[in-house]
Amino acid sequence: MKTDFKPTDREKPPQLNEIGLLAWSLMADSQFNMVGGGIPGDPGPDTPYPPQPPEPGEPTLPDEPPPVPVA
Repeated sequence: MKTDFKPTDREKPPQLNEIGLLAWSLMADSQFNMVGGGIPGDPGPDTPYPPQPPEPGEPTLPDEPPPVPVA
């Protein structure tokens, strides 16, 4: 039994512009915007929230400076 699939006028595939519009609308929706990219001005996913307190103590300094380059 052979089935013939022919698109009718009612069942047209979406045009390229409609696909792009769907993609942009999904990126702009904060509910779906969980991975990469995002809305300009919003903090990135690697920004800690709430801000973490600074670590106690002082930064470690080297014992002696590196040698000066000789020209």
